[in-house]
Amino acid sequence: MSAHVSLVVSSLAVGSIYALIALGFVVVVRASGALNFAHVGVMLLGGYVTFQASRLWDLGYAAGILVAAVVAAAVALVIYLAVAKPLAGRPVMAVAIATIGVDIALRSAIGAYRPWATERVEVGSPWGAETTPVLGVPVFTSHLFVIAISAVVVVVLVLAVERSRWGLWFRAVAEDEEAAAATGVPVRRVLLSAWMLAGLLAALAGALVGTFPRLLEPASAEFAFRAIPAVVIGGLNSIKGAIVGGLVVGLVEMYTAALAPAALGVNAHLVAPYLLMLGVLLWRAEGLFGTPEVRRL
Repeated sequence: MSAHVSLVVSSLAVGSIYALIALGFVVVVRASGALNFAHVGVMLLGGYVTFQASRLWDLGYAAGILVAAVVAAAVALVIYLAVAKPLAGRPVMAVAIATIGVDIALRSAIGAYRPWATERVEVGSPWGAETTPVLGVPVFTSHLFVIAISAVVVVVLVLAVERSRWGLWFRAVAEDEEAAAATGVPVRRVLLSAWMLAGLLAALAGALVGTFPRLLEPASAEFAFRAIPAVVIGGLNSIKGAIVGGLVVGLVEMYTAALAPAALGVNAHLVAPYLLMLGVLLWRAEGLFGTPEVRRL
């Protein structure tokens, strides 16, 4: 029982981070139909800016996340204006390939900055190795805060999309950009805000990736790549799917790592989400909550 409580909490913590990363992908896909692989580098940048502000500048964890959110949102805006917008109307793969190049450049720049590249770092969370009992089982307090922070952000985002004027505009642009513009929706403002929101989500995810017991390093970019199955499983254009997909991938990965037989190898937990993704795609190509594409013949 105690092992399962600990596993569930750690799985939900990891899954919450995957959900935040997946939401960043989905927001951009819904707003502009683009696959933004630079989201990986922006996530890593957000984590290191949090470390820089909270530890090296001694501003504290919360202030560090705020600084990282501003920086990441600005970088995401530049990526949209300099890369995605000029390629609007081109095939989806054009933007995807271009943003892969941006991601490589971002991660190279991060690796070239010596204070960030010389060691694995903890971003400066205040909880350290503290534990809190859950059903009588001690679990890392940091895991509980990661879950709580992610849950608050997800609830705010869902409410914003479903009940605010911006959310109405966002849904209109996602449905039909030209029709939305014809009805007076400020399409340009929606697109700019969507890319900036994705950057903010990436920054928060990056900060949480480097929160104890995990450490942040250039290789932590793989964390964002491991969130891609969550996006596909949930559905590329579904916010609900990104949340569910992230949590499912977290549970599958952590339980596989803990319970898979040694004969499957030490990296079986990294393969398991992709196998699940393949199974979902074979059953339902658009993902669990994605909208099927209808083409007129």
